[in-house]
Amino acid sequence: MIKRLLTYLLMAFVFIACGEEQGNRARVSGTIKGLGNDTIIVFGADQMFDRVDTIFVKKDKFKRFISVDTLAQTWMMFKDGLRIPLFLSKRADIKIKGDTASLQNLQIEDKAENHLLMQFKMENDSILTVAAVDTFITHNPTSPVGFYLINQYLSEAAVSDRRLMRPLLDKFDEDLKSHPQYTNISKQLTNEAKADTSMTVTYFRLRNTENKWVSRADFSNKWLLINFWASWDEASKQKNRIIYKPLYKKIEKEKLENLRLWGISLDIDREQWKNAVSKDTLDWEQSCDGKGWLTEVVDIFNIRYLPANVLISPDGKIKAYNLTEKQLDDKFEELKKLQEQEKKEKKNNNKKKK
Repeated sequence: MIKRLLTYLLMAFVFIACGEEQGNRARVSGTIKGLGNDTIIVFGADQMFDRVDTIFVKKDKFKRFISVDTLAQTWMMFKDGLRIPLFLSKRADIKIKGDTASLQNLQIEDKAENHLLMQFKMENDSILTVAAVDTFITHNPTSPVGFYLINQYLSEAAVSDRRLMRPLLDKFDEDLKSHPQYTNISKQLTNEAKADTSMTVTYFRLRNTENKWVSRADFSNKWLLINFWASWDEASKQKNRIIYKPLYKKIEKEKLENLRLWGISLDIDREQWKNAVSKDTLDWEQSCDGKGWLTEVVDIFNIRYLPANVLISPDGKIKAYNLTEKQLDDKFEELKKLQEQEKKEKKNNNKKKK
């Protein structure tokens, strides 16, 4: 009898201990082949989860209990800066599997939001369209996965197409309309739509490749195009090659004095960033503080995806967001004509003085 009682007590203790281990925390476990012994940083994509946690990986395997107050989107960030979305909720059991050769295609499964995202990717073959995002939000108006999909679409679409996302915001449940991501997306679309000329850039500074401080004041009386990128983001590197490098060469060739470029990287490894700048010959001004998405400038300009750009006028006011290659070419020609006109006027004035 005593032996049976002790057995019951031991079973109860194990049950309680297991319950306490999980508690209201989310359990994240899995295997990523090729990761070896490493760490994965987890941080919030919004104010619902803004702290940083660390998942320790040993021989490709990991298990971590992460405290979370409510359903939130987070990012899993790997050593090279690559970010993968991860949705956390109380008592969630999230299983991850994949390979370092294709981290973008990790399988992340649970019985809630991560499953919805995986299902969406399978049904749409990872191709984002307005119709696909619209259908998802219509059927899942209470899911923050909708915010993630909108942000992903915004990162790839032209300005005119990005505006198609505005009506989709109205399809979210009323509770989600008070969510930080709803506010961020709404603000981004509003700024892009009207290119708010009353919005003056606040002061900020970053160190360049020579470890010297660079700030907006260094470009005073010039038009300034800031391009946001990262060495770990292939789309960013492609834009550097096909848009910004040719634009910089034209500026240098035409000796355009009223337009400057400034590349701001969201890398977390400054050496890796410097190597990319050198390897890709990104000769215009480049800066990085090594904080990745946690850098102050991300919030100043409300950057939520890469690549991105912002055009600032000579008086320090934001004139446009995410200009296309054609729009940048048009702006270049406009400023070139303006410079030629100013030189001609100056020459005529000098003749009159003589």
